[in-house]
This record gives sequence, structure tokens and C-alpha cells, in this order.
Amino acid sequence: MPNPSSTYFDSHLSGITHYQAFPAMLPFVGGDYASAGHSKLLILGESFYFPEESTVHKDSGGWYSANQGSLTEDEIVYINCRELVECDWSSPGHRMYRELNSCLAELDLPSLDRPISHICYTNAFLRPASETGESFAGCCVDQDVAVSLDVLTKVVAALAPDSVIFASKYAWDVVGWRLAEQVSATRFDFVSHPADPHHWNVKSYEHGREKFIALLKGWATKTG
Repeated sequence: MPNPSSTYFDSHLSGITHYQAFPAMLPFVGGDYASAGHSKLLILGESFYFPEESTVHKDSGGWYSANQGSLTEDEIVYINCRELVECDWSSPGHRMYRELNSCLAELDLPSLDRPISHICYTNAFLRPASETGESFAGCCVDQDVAVSLDVLTKVVAALAPDSVIFASKYAWDVVGWRLAEQVSATRFDFVSHPADPHHWNVKSYEHGREKFIALLKGWATKTG
């Protein structure tokens, strides 16, 4: 298995109520996340997805009162954050991870396999998007925002990242800036979603891939 997630922070992460209900959603923590060669970086995507036939996540109230025991094996695979980052990324749905890793590779970071081992990753929203492959904007309700702020505040406290980058402008607009106001001593920024064909590789768009590379270069030159 490439770049297996570190379990060093699990004693803190596992105390978060949402992860007690859905342990498959525990953030991926790269083995080089706390390397002395750079500061600590947490990247937040937008949301997980479920198989098209799934319905358990369609109602926010039902989802947040449920737990992993109510899911099928296939559904658990879809929200297994660590396995998603550790797998071979052969599916079209894995473009997010390929793009992040490709950008990190431009920094020539030392790693046994993939440079994504140098960051921590999870998604900003804790409920899978209602429609497979669609933005969470189509289903987001106040409860989703409240849960995200609560859980992410605790994730940041547990992982103590020096920098947090939202890899989703929608997640930033809805959750990110609010989280930044609640957390001190951490740098926050955002870029568009790496799988967004209308913005990510568009040079005239100021929050695309070029900005992400610039943020990564700034992170990689900082320590402590």
C-alpha cells in the first residue's frame, strides 16, 4: 500500500464524535506530515460521494444521527478517506488526488512513493454529496455547515497544522472563512477544486492551479 496513513494523531482524532460514528472518515495523515523539513499542511477537499443507488445520505438529519453500521460495505469504501488517498487512483473519480499529488511532485519533496505523504487530507463536508460527482452546493443545508465547523475546528486542534488550504472555493465560501475566524495561529487560504475544468487550469483565473503551486512553495520553505 503506497504512503499508508500515520496513526500518530489517532488518539486525538478518534475522540471526535463524528469519527466515532464514521471511523472510515478519519483524515489521511501522511507519514511525512510532521517532517522537520517543512511546516504542517492540511488540505481540505469538498465532499465524499456515494454509489448512485445509495439513499442513506440524502436527508441531513438522518445522516448525522446514523453511524457506519448502517452502511453497506460499498458505501464504506466510498467514504474511507485514508484508503482513497492510499489507493492507485485509477478511477476517473480519483482525479482530485492525482492533481494534488502532481502539484506536490513539482516541489521535489523526498518521499518513498508519492509526495502526498507530506500533507494531511480530508474533506470539508462530513456528509456525502447527494448526487455522485456533483458539487455539494446542490444539497448543502445549515446543519452541514454547523457540523463541518464543529468537526474541522477539532481536527485542526488535533493535527495542529501551520497552514490549511481549502481545495474548493465553494467550501471556502461556506465554511472556510468561518473556520479561519475561529482558529488562530494557522494560515488559511483556498483554491478552486482541482477537478473543476472551468477554473483549475485557467491561467486567467486567480485561484487555480498556479495559485496552489505558489501556496505549496511557500509552505515547503517554512519550518515549525
